[in-house]
Amino acid sequence: MFRHERGVKGKVDNKRRRHVNIAAWVIMSIVVAAAITAGACAMFMPDRPPALLGTSGEVTQAKVSTQQYNGAQTVTLIPSIASDRTILGNSTGTVTADYSGNGLSFGHACMRVNDRAVIALNTALPLYRDLHVEDRGQDVRALNNELSRLGYQSDADSDRYSWNTQQGWKRLMADNGSDSDGTLLLSDILWIPEQSVTVSNWQGTTGASITQGSQIGDIPGALVKLSIKNTNPSDQDRVITVFGQSTTLPAGQTAIDNADYLKQVSATEEYKTQTKDTLAAGISGTLSLAQSIEALRVPAGAVFGLNGSKGCIMTTDGTKHAVTVVGSSLGVSLVQLNDGGNTSSITSVEIGSKIAGATCS
Repeated sequence: MFRHERGVKGKVDNKRRRHVNIAAWVIMSIVVAAAITAGACAMFMPDRPPALLGTSGEVTQAKVSTQQYNGAQTVTLIPSIASDRTILGNSTGTVTADYSGNGLSFGHACMRVNDRAVIALNTALPLYRDLHVEDRGQDVRALNNELSRLGYQSDADSDRYSWNTQQGWKRLMADNGSDSDGTLLLSDILWIPEQSVTVSNWQGTTGASITQGSQIGDIPGALVKLSIKNTNPSDQDRVITVFGQSTTLPAGQTAIDNADYLKQVSATEEYKTQTKDTLAAGISGTLSLAQSIEALRVPAGAVFGLNGSKGCIMTTDGTKHAVTVVGSSLGVSLVQLNDGGNTSSITSVEIGSKIAGATCS
């Protein structure tokens, strides 16, 4: 009987173990099915980024600021150089003194011929005859103006060779070491095209024999203009600096033809070392506004309706302001209000869709 009980109990235990194993497999199947379902959902459902990484709203306003702007920029200038000129002498004789070492300067003797001073003159009209008291003509007017410019007695802007003209010429000759009765002798002068010039191939060396009408020397072509390459005229005065020499470039101009300034430039050592090839390629200079202006710094995209340098910006209250773009860099435009208004009163501008399709009208 005891054996029979043990047999029954063993069958019951085996049956219980089978039930436990079946339950475990059922639970494991459910877990695996749930994992597969979750994986499938993760694979086929669209991504949903975290709120922190979601698309941000459009920016339609930008803060602005002001700055002082002088428009300084490096430019290339193309020189215009006159052709070499030949000087013809009016004297005949032997050169007894040569004063050309430092160039020829108006109102000063350039040499002595037969021990008589030959005066360099820069008259507006080259003199071509001897002049006496009561002679009239445009050459006399040119002489009167030259004497006046030199500080000698004359009747400025008069075409009459008066007593004053006579006295002025007499004094000029005396100051250069020669006597004169006040009559201007053509042999006593040498006409030069500028107030002072350098000369080459000079024939008036001491001991040389010269004749009237013969070549006495050459004047190398002078610098007559500097044109700024690839630039637009400004509606404001600017300052141009070349080889350390500065002058005002008037509004609306892109070239310098001021003779005095060009002489200053051509007298610098930097200019003297230039060759024809380097001059033809252009020389470097700087250009800046004569006076700094207060400019408004705005995003480049804030300027709309651009026509050349003219355009508009819109403040956050919807007001349009006509502006001129005076400079730009790294996505920023520097603008000036066309009506001369206070730029510091503008603190922000519209950008993006707020000005899409906007015009200045």
